Amino acid sequence: LVVAMFFSPCLEIEAYFLLAGAHGKWLVWFIALMYFAITTAGMVLLVRFAYKGLLKVNWHSLEHNAGVITGITLVATGIITYFIH
Repeated sequence: LVVAMFFSPCLEIEAYFLLAGAHGKWLVWFIALMYFAITTAGMVLLVRFAYKGLLKVNWHSLEHNAGVITGITLVATGIITYFIH
């Protein structure tokens, strides 16, 4: 739970756990289970939507231009690196 809260982008959840701690362990466990269920469901749904979106992309045209895309990426990275350093 501590690791999940540390890596979570939602820092406000800690206040709920502190408030629940004053009411008993059962409320802390209930909030932890809700937090786990909502976070897991959200991640699964976002991955599902991303996967469905990726299936709609025309990958065949990207396969034919893979060398050009790689070359442009390498040149752009070199130019950006030159100006950053």
